[in-house]
Amino acid sequence: MTSNQMAWRATPALVRAVLLPAVLAAGGLALGRPELVLLGVPLAVGTALALGGRVRPSLGGWPAGRTLSAGMRPPPEVRAIGPRVLAVGRPVAVAVRIAPSDAQLVATVLPMPEPGAPAERVAVVAPADRPRQIVTETSSPVWGSQLLARPDHLAVADDGLFTAGPVTGTPYTPQVLPAITTTLPPGPLPPRPSGMVGAHRTRRAGEGTELHDVSPFMPGDRLRRIDWRVTARQAGPREELYTRHTQVDADADVVCCLDNRFDLRAEVASWSGLGSSGADDEPAGRSSIDIAVDTVASVAAAYIEHGDRVGVLDLARPHEHVHLGSGRRHLLRLRTQLARHTRRPGSGDSQPLPRKVPRFPHGAIVVVTSVFLDDAAGALATSWRRAGHPVLAVDVLPAPLVIDRAEPAVALAARIVLAERDERMRSLAAAGVPVTSAEPAALALSLARLRRSMRRTRL
Repeated sequence: MTSNQMAWRATPALVRAVLLPAVLAAGGLALGRPELVLLGVPLAVGTALALGGRVRPSLGGWPAGRTLSAGMRPPPEVRAIGPRVLAVGRPVAVAVRIAPSDAQLVATVLPMPEPGAPAERVAVVAPADRPRQIVTETSSPVWGSQLLARPDHLAVADDGLFTAGPVTGTPYTPQVLPAITTTLPPGPLPPRPSGMVGAHRTRRAGEGTELHDVSPFMPGDRLRRIDWRVTARQAGPREELYTRHTQVDADADVVCCLDNRFDLRAEVASWSGLGSSGADDEPAGRSSIDIAVDTVASVAAAYIEHGDRVGVLDLARPHEHVHLGSGRRHLLRLRTQLARHTRRPGSGDSQPLPRKVPRFPHGAIVVVTSVFLDDAAGALATSWRRAGHPVLAVDVLPAPLVIDRAEPAVALAARIVLAERDERMRSLAAAGVPVTSAEPAALALSLARLRRSMRRTRL
């Protein structure tokens, strides 16, 4: 029964409370036994007091349908209230709201607790004239559109003579954004910066924050650049003004590319059913797409924090990319796009990467996340490097892999695939595309090394 079909229904207790006095009265009159009539009087009086004259049978007849149509307010509406958007693993307060009604007790299922706690909790409350709320904390361990609460409920009225339900509650399904797992350095500045509003240092003098030098005042220098402390140290007839020169602060364009054609877990035995997320027999732990999404969110947050522009391109769906942008609102938009549109592939969805992808700005930094099980992602990364883009390849295959539990044939095939994968990543490194794991320490070190290598080629 759903909430819009909810109605008061008579319980077997009401049927007994109505029929038993009638049977006792008829038997007492037929047998001439007044004590039988008196025996049913307390039951009839108690039923009448409980009902209070508020209800009457529906026109369809009673107790055939056991439904009531007048005299009672509708059963209470029960729904879960919480934020529409939340972050992975962050506890949020979710309230179960119970509207006023004639119910004396309402039993409702509370939101799912944190992972590892009991799977279901039920609360029993007595509704009042005003709405009541039961507030609990819950969290989601995974990103995407997640069902966090469904307040199924049962209402009881008039001393248990009427019930409504059990009713399937309205699901509470917020959008869970991927987590920013770690704080990363800002990364490299491309050879030709796109703008002059970021926080990266350059070698050119101009408007910025990093000191370049202090020199005598020259025609064209701005008065607000005068260094009065250095000037005050001068004395005598050759006293002159000195100005501070700074280095230009520049920003960068960063494009994060996700290869989401494969969704693999550390359990090699599960690779035969790619992307079967949600199955009961699916191994625990994060998959490659989970690692890729968290990595992209962390890299984007690191660059956006320093004033850079970041975009996201899903190589499986290049027409739905996130354009370059900066600022906190853009970071929220980017994380929402990742949570809402990142698709987990099915077992038959392995498709080649598109031949055409949107063009990147000149010198934009490209971060590619993939498991590199074929040559497609590596070929794209190599072509971007040859075009002059700084490229970083991030291996998002979960580690360590569990191969021993697989069947011998599957384990042998997995070892062959992994050997080919290692050779493919060595070829990437030889082509000038560094490959790193998604571990925060390794990723931060690779970004720092990429920054040093780009600094040597900066114009």
